[in-house]
Amino acid sequence: MIRLHDLRHVHATLLLLARVPVHVVAARLGHADPAITLRVYAHVIRSAETAAADIFAQSLHFEQG
Repeated sequence: MIRLHDLRHVHATLLLLARVPVHVVAARLGHADPAITLRVYAHVIRSAETAAADIFAQSLHFEQG
């Protein structure tokens, strides 16, 4: 059974992975301060940063080859 709260987390996660700014996601979730969103979803943001770094590294490798 999927709870409404679970859908809220999926919503926020998908927005953050799509690089929607944290302050926009925070507003959609009703968080008074984006710091709350950053604390709750830090793992999502870190994984997106890692993916971006990997893409950049691959493009450098491609350019050198």
